[in-house]
Amino acid sequence: MYRRWPRLAAPLILLAATGCAHAPRHVTPPPAGDVKPVDTDVARASHEVTHPIAAEAQLAAEIPPVPVAPELLGPQPVDVYIRRALAENRTVRAAHYNVVALKARIPQVTALEDPVVSNTIFPIPAVAPQYSLMGYMPYDVMIAQQFPWFGTVRIRGEAAGEDVKVALMELASAQLDTVSAVKRAYYDLAFNQKAESLLLENRGLTEDFLKLARERAKSATATQVDVLRAETAISDIDRELEATRAALAAARASLARELHVSPETDFRALPELPVASVPAEIERLYQLAVASRPDLRGRLSAIARDEKAVELARKRYYPNITLGLNYQLMEKTNAESPMASGMPNVGMFVGFNLPVYRKKLAAGVCEAQARAAADAQLYEAERDQANRDIKDLFAQAKVQENVAGLLRRTNLPNAEQVLKLTAGEYTAGNVDTLALITAQRELLQTQLQVAQVESELGKALAALERAVGVQLSETPPPAGAAPAATPPPPPSESSGPFGDDKEGKAPAEKAAEDPPALPPTDGSIR
Repeated sequence: MYRRWPRLAAPLILLAATGCAHAPRHVTPPPAGDVKPVDTDVARASHEVTHPIAAEAQLAAEIPPVPVAPELLGPQPVDVYIRRALAENRTVRAAHYNVVALKARIPQVTALEDPVVSNTIFPIPAVAPQYSLMGYMPYDVMIAQQFPWFGTVRIRGEAAGEDVKVALMELASAQLDTVSAVKRAYYDLAFNQKAESLLLENRGLTEDFLKLARERAKSATATQVDVLRAETAISDIDRELEATRAALAAARASLARELHVSPETDFRALPELPVASVPAEIERLYQLAVASRPDLRGRLSAIARDEKAVELARKRYYPNITLGLNYQLMEKTNAESPMASGMPNVGMFVGFNLPVYRKKLAAGVCEAQARAAADAQLYEAERDQANRDIKDLFAQAKVQENVAGLLRRTNLPNAEQVLKLTAGEYTAGNVDTLALITAQRELLQTQLQVAQVESELGKALAALERAVGVQLSETPPPAGAAPAATPPPPPSESSGPFGDDKEGKAPAEKAAEDPPALPPTDGSIR
């Protein structure tokens, strides 16, 4: 019996291909339950933009507003702000997503390429393959799978794992940057709060001087000049108050940026902060930086990745093996030979590429080796930069510590004593208002200098901690207590930003096979 349907196969295939080419652009989306977004904070970008302004308005409407954090109101220790920043800072979260993305690359590079399936159709028996014993062959189906040379897949996975480690070190660096920025903003906040308090206190004293000067001017025991000088002193304090409040607003805005909250949040530091101390041994700081600084450890992971790339480049000297299975359908129908049995034919084949272009392969190995050498040089440069930063910041911190000690030991007690003696002389009528106001201003400036120097000392130590990569104490840990290769887990709510230990703990990083969990997005602190 003559079968006509094979002749219709070619028109049907052509019609199907034409239909695929002209498929409609708008496809019915899958049910909402089948789509799982990465994060609720990720705004979906709009395509098919009709008007730029409308598209920007739509995107702005989809991005959630900056939250307000009422739980952060009132005086708070710096650890509260640090924990919030590590949970909500968008740079830290972006670094976390980069870790997740690179971790997802590992199963991709360790999997084989997709198998290839091909189907050859011979719809016209007159010109199709004919076999005397088997008959007419309308179809020829083949499936093939390529296998890289031995060890290639494993090395790909190891290289991808080193990329994850690099991303983990970038996450740790982002956490260190955030901690350092929060501490610097916090010290600015504390200083400006202290300055505002001192200025308001001195303004009240100056108002008392003004009242006393006016009473004395009425009784002719003082002149109108004393009244004018007191009024001018109040005006100067008001001018300094305006500048201080502007700096206070700037410090709050900087802190809000790190915590991802509204800049209108009324942050407040504790009234009194402990005076930080500078470590005694700078040589230990150099050693701690080599052992703990995530920038350096990330460079080491990059070097290890490049070494894997060199191995992969050398693997290209060997062929990739392709194994396949071939199935040929045979039919008695339409067979030209009356002896045809119609038995299908099954075959297997083996193929491989020929890596004969040796110059190209050698150039690939040379490129991988040069990249490894470049990363090794960058590691040396990063270490030199770390040493330079440590030396510079250590010197700055030492200067601020010494200046703060001088001001507290000598200048501040002397200014207080001068004001006390001048007030007694003024009460006795031996000095005028100018001397009293001058003594008061000297004491105020000394108090402001003490607060500012201590704030600068805290900021210098925060920058020094960032350069070293660990939290510092007055005496660094001994050489045998350097941080291990694997950093400690993220801090709990009851601990500080680097844990309870003050000797040397880097921020949270985890192993490549278990990247850190993304902090909550609802503003809670775990």
